[in-house]
Amino acid sequence: MLKEELLVELLLKRDEGEGRRLLMQLLSSLPSPALARLVTWLKREADQRWHAEPRLSLRLAAYLLLIGECTGRRDYRGLGLLTRAEALRRLGRDEEALGDFDAAGEEFLACGDQRGWARTRCGRIAVCLQLGRFQEALKDAAAARAIFLRHGNWLRAGQMDANAAIVHYELGHYDQALALFERAIEAYRCHGEGVELPLARAYANKAIVLAALGHFREALRLHEQARATFAAYDGQELAVARQELNMAQIYAAQGHFSRALALFERSRTIFQRHALDLAAAEVTCETCYCLLRLNRAHEAAERAEEAAAFFRSVPGGRGQHHLALALMWQAQAALASQELQRAELLLAEARTLLEAGGLQVPAASLALLQAELFFASGRLEESLAAARLAAAAFSRQAALPQLARALLLQAQIAAQRGQESLAESLCSQALVLAGEQGLLELVYRCEDLGGQLAERRGELEKAAQAYARAIQGIEAIQERLVFDARASFLEDKRALYERAVRLALRRGDGAQALGYVELAKSRVLGDYVRNTVEIRLRLERSEGPEDEALLAELSRLREEQAWFSSLVYGTEQAVELSDTAIRRLRAVDPAYARQEMRRRERQIERLLERLRLPATGERRPSRSVGDRATDGWLERLAALQGSLEPRTVVLEYYLAGGDLYVFALAEGHLRWRRLPGALPELERLYALWRLNLDLAGQASSAPSEQAASELAELQENCLGLLQKLYHLLLDPVLSTLYACERLIVVPYGLLHYLPFHCLFDGVQFLVERVAVSYLPSLGLLEVCRRRGQRLRVVRRGLGQALVLGLSDRGRLPWAVAEAQSVAHLLGSPCYLDEEATTRRLLEEGPQAPLLHIAAHGLFRLDAPNFSFIQLADRQLSSIEVFNLDLACCSLVTLSACETGRVVLGGVDEVMGLGRGFLYAGAASLLPTLWKVDDARSAELMRLFYEGLLAGRSKVVALAEAQRSFLARARSSADSSCYAHPYFWAGFQLIGDPGPLLLRERAESLGPEPVEQGAL
Repeated sequence: MLKEELLVELLLKRDEGEGRRLLMQLLSSLPSPALARLVTWLKREADQRWHAEPRLSLRLAAYLLLIGECTGRRDYRGLGLLTRAEALRRLGRDEEALGDFDAAGEEFLACGDQRGWARTRCGRIAVCLQLGRFQEALKDAAAARAIFLRHGNWLRAGQMDANAAIVHYELGHYDQALALFERAIEAYRCHGEGVELPLARAYANKAIVLAALGHFREALRLHEQARATFAAYDGQELAVARQELNMAQIYAAQGHFSRALALFERSRTIFQRHALDLAAAEVTCETCYCLLRLNRAHEAAERAEEAAAFFRSVPGGRGQHHLALALMWQAQAALASQELQRAELLLAEARTLLEAGGLQVPAASLALLQAELFFASGRLEESLAAARLAAAAFSRQAALPQLARALLLQAQIAAQRGQESLAESLCSQALVLAGEQGLLELVYRCEDLGGQLAERRGELEKAAQAYARAIQGIEAIQERLVFDARASFLEDKRALYERAVRLALRRGDGAQALGYVELAKSRVLGDYVRNTVEIRLRLERSEGPEDEALLAELSRLREEQAWFSSLVYGTEQAVELSDTAIRRLRAVDPAYARQEMRRRERQIERLLERLRLPATGERRPSRSVGDRATDGWLERLAALQGSLEPRTVVLEYYLAGGDLYVFALAEGHLRWRRLPGALPELERLYALWRLNLDLAGQASSAPSEQAASELAELQENCLGLLQKLYHLLLDPVLSTLYACERLIVVPYGLLHYLPFHCLFDGVQFLVERVAVSYLPSLGLLEVCRRRGQRLRVVRRGLGQALVLGLSDRGRLPWAVAEAQSVAHLLGSPCYLDEEATTRRLLEEGPQAPLLHIAAHGLFRLDAPNFSFIQLADRQLSSIEVFNLDLACCSLVTLSACETGRVVLGGVDEVMGLGRGFLYAGAASLLPTLWKVDDARSAELMRLFYEGLLAGRSKVVALAEAQRSFLARARSSADSSCYAHPYFWAGFQLIGDPGPLLLRERAESLGPEPVEQGAL
């Protein structure tokens, strides 16, 4: 090793004071060639450490400056100033860096070194870009390029062209930027070999401009090409991250929101790992677009606020441009949440910052955002003026995606003002642009508006076709989303589906109307159960170190979430914690614990989105048009009607506006009824019914004599309410129910919370004459039924059933007795209390034909994915249930409180514990709608399983168990209060209603019982 290299190593190991003293001792003894080599080595080390260790680079610059001062060499001093400027730039000290770049240039010019001066312009241009001094940057680039060309340095000349192109891009001069990037690429090629990395950067930057012009396909190709080049070189992790960031922006614009979010998160993680806080904050802003499109406005607001706070803290005005963008995202989130005044204040601050910087593209985007704010406020004239201003700017810049958005807004304004011809023209222009650029979200919005305009003119066929295309556009976006992003994305699409349903019924096409209802409701669950979406985590198979790190992070977050959850919900005694740990838990402020729990839950959901997405570059196969959910509906409906068993009726409900719609399928026919204005009465009756139910639950825990009196009064009131609900919901289709023995109900909206089987006709409950089961959507009927037929078992196979019972430390004494009773009937093992673990469920669940869990459950209204059943070792949350393997399970019984409760997301997406078990493979599910009485539940379960083992179908076994329970309650003066639905109607059968046992084996046990569906 040369002694100069050794000296540099020594300098790296010592602090600056010691290094300066060492240099002072040695400089006089170094000959000129050795001194030149030392300077070269110091400069090289500093250049290599700019990104990762800018402060060390700053120290090396000080050594170079010392050498320049001691030797009187102005060229060495120039190198020292240049090195210090680059380090200061990386540290965000732009004003100081600018001074050093200028000083370095003067030193080189004093030496007659024009190339040295030109080299200082590279970093100076970057600083000018940050400080908004664009004309200076362009002047520097032109002068430096001329010098490099005179000396035949094509590589440096290309860099100047690339830098100038970036400035023009920031100014919105896209044509000039493209021309300069092309010239830079040509210069690199003239240089010859060793230009792979500069070429990749030029292609990547050119792709950014192409994306701004809406040429997404070509831009994505160039980014992927550049990413592959960077990935082939060591030390290019940051360059790879920037390409993935750019690709994420394109995916976001095209409606691939889940993939975009995953790439945003990955690039942000890499920037944070390299301490590039400014770049990480920029990515935080970028994610806001996807979050807003997915109707996660609160999360977008949090991220924009976080980024804005960071940019305000950046010294020297470097963050002003980014701060303006962060404020615009905050304003969009406020607009989405209807906080119009706050949005206006945020936009005013952003406008002040942008006007100071002179940036045209962000200024035009702000004008469009201002127009949208005015439109939401009903200020149409102001909205139109701002939209036209933005459209003119986008047109000059050829920013086609933004121009399409501005045209659509103008079309909406014209439609509001009754200018239908103008609205149609503007909408058509926006649709053409959006279609050419592949902007899926804009396409469906244009089609929706076009349908509304056609319907106003009475062109019903044209309107129907436009609505169909709009819904297909939504379907195309949903195909690219993962997990619950599909549900949140649909939340603001309800009006479109309502228009499509109403128009179909107006045209007399009930089948098509029902098809749109099906598309709008429980779509995520339907896709999961049909296995068109894979959401299980393949923990045994990762894509590489990154996935392993994500899985480790997921494990850590789950442990921390469970820790805080145990405090919030008082389950610390149910987990294995020391006394010291429990005392620490109780010392934590409950509000803080809840906040930390929710923060980790959001992080878990983000990680799951990333882990469930195919790897970068992997293409999820697109379904053909014939495979889309919107295609083939009429054929599927006809097949479904033909497959219904005799005396079986399907009722599907729909709520739109204030109206109630009922679709009835029976005997191969589809009928429908509309009940105008029925919703307010339904809401009133349901609220009173829930109040009655809650009071019954409270009364059941009172002393027996007091309880009997209170429950008798409540039951009388309850029957009156249930009779009114019966007339409202069933009278419109009563003729269809006359010969009905088995009823399948597909609820909608608040009807998911109502047990139809306890509706009262004035004489008896519905379940006393009809066996009732439920489905989240009609499309799941055939799937669940096929599962049930495939999973039927012989009686001796029930010995592999899995029965878990947990008394929750004595708080549920009947849960253990219930589990023991069920296990005895099934002839299967029974795992109680400390043996009733999630590990047992994971190990034995895949072989179990039946799963029964009697334990404590908790429904989380604030976070349904984290509703849970408390088992011995820990909570089993909804989000974990998806990863169970229950492919052999014909029935899951969840005899725990509120396991059937759901939150409705999207348009009518049911979110709760139940959907996880259906996705995990179960054919049917028996959960509870409210906090059930554990003693009465134990009795009801015994009756239910006796019926199942006698060969009855699941739905009939449940109906007969409830009838028997009612008969016993009515016949006993001591227990007549238990006839209140609170004690017996909480269980509802979801999914396959058919038998559990194989028919031929049931016959060998004796004569097959006749299923008496009606009394």
